[in-house]
Amino acid sequence: MKLEDFKITFDNPRGVFNVGDEVKGNVCISLNQPMKMRNIKLYFEGKGKSHWEVKQGRSKTDYRAQESYINYTIILFGAANTTSEHPAGSHFYPFSLRLAPNLPSSFEGKRGYVRYFCKATIDRPWKFDENTKRAFTVIHHLDLNASPEAGYPIYAEQEESIAGCCCSDGSISAVLSINKKGYVPGEPLNYSIHVDNRSDKNIERMLLELKQDVTYTGYSSSLFSSGNPKTHVKSDVFCLFSGTRNVNPNNSEDINQTATIPALPPSNLDGCGIIDIQYTLVLTVSVGWSTLEIEKEIIIGTIPLHIPMAVPSFPSVVPPGTMATAPPLEPPPYVDPPPAYEDCVFGGANIRDENDDEHTTGLSAWTPAYPYYHWGENGPPPIAVPSAPPPAYNQV
Repeated sequence: MKLEDFKITFDNPRGVFNVGDEVKGNVCISLNQPMKMRNIKLYFEGKGKSHWEVKQGRSKTDYRAQESYINYTIILFGAANTTSEHPAGSHFYPFSLRLAPNLPSSFEGKRGYVRYFCKATIDRPWKFDENTKRAFTVIHHLDLNASPEAGYPIYAEQEESIAGCCCSDGSISAVLSINKKGYVPGEPLNYSIHVDNRSDKNIERMLLELKQDVTYTGYSSSLFSSGNPKTHVKSDVFCLFSGTRNVNPNNSEDINQTATIPALPPSNLDGCGIIDIQYTLVLTVSVGWSTLEIEKEIIIGTIPLHIPMAVPSFPSVVPPGTMATAPPLEPPPYVDPPPAYEDCVFGGANIRDENDDEHTTGLSAWTPAYPYYHWGENGPPPIAVPSAPPPAYNQV
């Protein structure tokens, strides 16, 4: 075998890029003998897809949609229609591609995805082509400071009657309080739960979950289809708090705790027209066969919300007999730690598709990574609003 190694490397080793960034790297090829080939080319693709089935009896209807974001090819060696001999040895072919500012963030879901990858090909005459493939993450920032409601606190209450064998066994009520609506991954979420048990039964369990609702849009190719788009919602949940609580009849309990927001794609998935993401906090209180639920929407962003620190005020006129010895204090600089990048808590996918064969190498199991802030339990300090998004991975 003449080909010893064939791979794609990024200057940013984690392969995480913000929209507007330049994707830079090298295609590396190692040959122990010269090889005849037409060219070595690198293909960039970014696409969104949705697909699900609806079964009715023995028949089923497919719903699909697709969007194209990147479709670009670079010739790194050789030409399109001529054959040449590539020398033996190790060779590195640099590449770069500027990402458009309106691309959606990477996402891998159960019924669709937004995926970006590059694929290098050795085009060989009269032989199978050799391919290597690598995915990368794109981040379309969601700045919580641009959302007026992100800083609003959340308060919700609910009451539920407890059903008995022949009549009501009383009721339970719950109150859920959250310090604000907007968060970034890694940020502590401070919550308070108050439960009042006015029933004849014990409260057995309480559960606080972060639910991700993904809405996919697709179209049917059926001859009987109206041609109108259909939607399909798929949910995942991440447990923030789970406890077996023995709240006796005619008693109440208060829970004040902190949970950390996991690594997740931002709300809305801006830039994608076929996939939408929303997040909800769900509090569940169980009593016997009855369940009380409270649901409140929150926003997951990539740039944290900041409350400017109060700047001391100074008199506009200096009182007689005094001298101004120093100018007014400036607001403190933006001192947040740059984010790390962590794999999505809900996992990834196999990125092999119908265009890959046994001659395609590279990582097939892949998980997108998202900005993750390490503040600890105290959360972000009250500092000046940042003037720019967090840096790309290679600038950290």
